[in-house]
Amino acid sequence: MKMVRRREKILFIFVGVFAILFLFPVVWMFLTSIRTTQDLYKYPPTLIPHALTLENFVYIFTEMGGFIRYVVNSLVVTISTVLIVLVSSAMGGYAFGMRKFRGQNIMFMLVVGVLTIPYIMYLIPIFLMEYEIGLQNTWLGLIFPYVALNLPWGLLIMRGAFSTIPLDIRDAAIIDGCTEIQMWRRILVPINRPALAATTIITFVFAWQEYMFASTLMTKNEWQTLPVGIVWLRDELQTLVMGRVGAMVIVTILPVLILFFIFRDFFIEGLSEGMLKG
Repeated sequence: MKMVRRREKILFIFVGVFAILFLFPVVWMFLTSIRTTQDLYKYPPTLIPHALTLENFVYIFTEMGGFIRYVVNSLVVTISTVLIVLVSSAMGGYAFGMRKFRGQNIMFMLVVGVLTIPYIMYLIPIFLMEYEIGLQNTWLGLIFPYVALNLPWGLLIMRGAFSTIPLDIRDAAIIDGCTEIQMWRRILVPINRPALAATTIITFVFAWQEYMFASTLMTKNEWQTLPVGIVWLRDELQTLVMGRVGAMVIVTILPVLILFFIFRDFFIEGLSEGMLKG
């Protein structure tokens, strides 16, 4: 018993050290964003600010006109991508997990096989296709590629989640008079809320922080998303004003942290029941 407790303490210390190492850059960036310029460049530097200010946050929202546009672009693209992936993966997961049809396993393996191809391999073909059909510098020009890249992950998670549901539940719903759509929407989807939460977080994080496709497909400044827009605004500042850069980074990180803390329990359960059993 003492040996087990000692191992638990060692593991706790080990995990705690790694957590501090990973969180320190975020904490430092937050402290940078609420420092005054004088305090920021004081030597020797200190961890705790001597004076706190929200000037940097006020500046990026009031003086940087492009920043709000970048936030709107990111919100529209990310939310649209999440909604399409959720609905599509929930429907596809039901088909792959609870129905039987010819070529089912081969088709699913082809879908999952997409995950083995590096994302950069798709960049040039997508760029050429969007150039030909005129989707560059539009929200759809990012939404469609993001959906295509995230849908295999959603299908992998949702297929595993639906396959764990006993078929008796589906049969009972049909006997009670539910159509297949009603059964899927009212019974099966609510049961798989953890898997939906996991899919939401994974898709949201990808679409919200993605840089490569956004910087390549969006050639005009007003259509850039937040990760690319921050680089543009940093160059506009000409001097590296770390307080304002820190404020922009914190605004970028905040939605991801909020989403994760809201769905953290569902996220862990969804991954364990969905992806691992899929």
